[in-house]
Amino acid sequence: MSGSGSQVGEPGLGRPRAAAPLAALGLLAATGLVCAAVALRNPSAVAVLEQDPSGSARRPAPTAAPSGSSGRADAPSPEPASALDPTEPDAPAKAEPARAQASELEKAQAEGIAALGALAQRYPEDPPVLRALALAQGREKAYAAAVATTKRLVEIAPEETGNDEVKQLLLRIANGPPEVALTALDLMAKQMGSRGPDLLYEVVTAPRFGDWIRDNASKQLLDPGVRQMASPALLIADDLRRLTGCPTKALIARAREEGDVRALHYIKSLLTPQRCGVLRMRNCLKCGAVAKDLRATASVIEKRKKAAATPPAGSAAP
Repeated sequence: MSGSGSQVGEPGLGRPRAAAPLAALGLLAATGLVCAAVALRNPSAVAVLEQDPSGSARRPAPTAAPSGSSGRADAPSPEPASALDPTEPDAPAKAEPARAQASELEKAQAEGIAALGALAQRYPEDPPVLRALALAQGREKAYAAAVATTKRLVEIAPEETGNDEVKQLLLRIANGPPEVALTALDLMAKQMGSRGPDLLYEVVTAPRFGDWIRDNASKQLLDPGVRQMASPALLIADDLRRLTGCPTKALIARAREEGDVRALHYIKSLLTPQRCGVLRMRNCLKCGAVAKDLRATASVIEKRKKAAATPPAGSAAP
């Protein structure tokens, strides 16, 4: 009995010994999977998880923006209101340019061009001083210097373009040596406002100017920038001046609406009879087909001219 019991117990012990190698193999496989997972995981995520035991990645709290800022860390601090708005009482007002005393200017004019030049250096933004210097330079025929001074004058005081002495100075320079004459034309074309084209037209039409300078002034009047500054009255006069044939009805209508004495000159010339026929024994109108319109236009311009010359009722005579 004891021998058989011993035989029965032996197989029972044999089964656990056979399962042990299988268990070891399973443990080894699980260990391998864990190691592979560790090798493949994201190092940055691990770092975050190691810092936070709960396993949730925490983001740093945003830094509060300074009061009054736009929320950007690099946003500049706001300027004071007085620095942004020049109308504020604290904003410094632009200082008025220094002006020469009347006695200083009179003394410099009496002493001559050198004294005026020194005065202009002391008062570089004083229009009367610059005008006196430019006129003195013109009298001395220092035309290049006179043009430069006039250019500075009209830059700081555009109203000086209407000064008769300044206009006559530029016309005199335009009738001078070619190099300074072209400089004067350029000043008229670019820096004299609407008065510049009028001066160019005077160069073109005044008989005292030579053909060369008149041709250059006429070319300047065709420049789009110059025509943009010119008055409608000047434009219609210049268009009539350039006619080689008879004017269209549209051109005549423009003259009726916008023309002045300059346009009237060309209209009257078209209404002047000319000798015609084979033997030139008859008087004919060059543009007889539009003669009626030309006469009506001339009448309108004459009335406009008369109205402009008549002082308003009630005004005192000079």
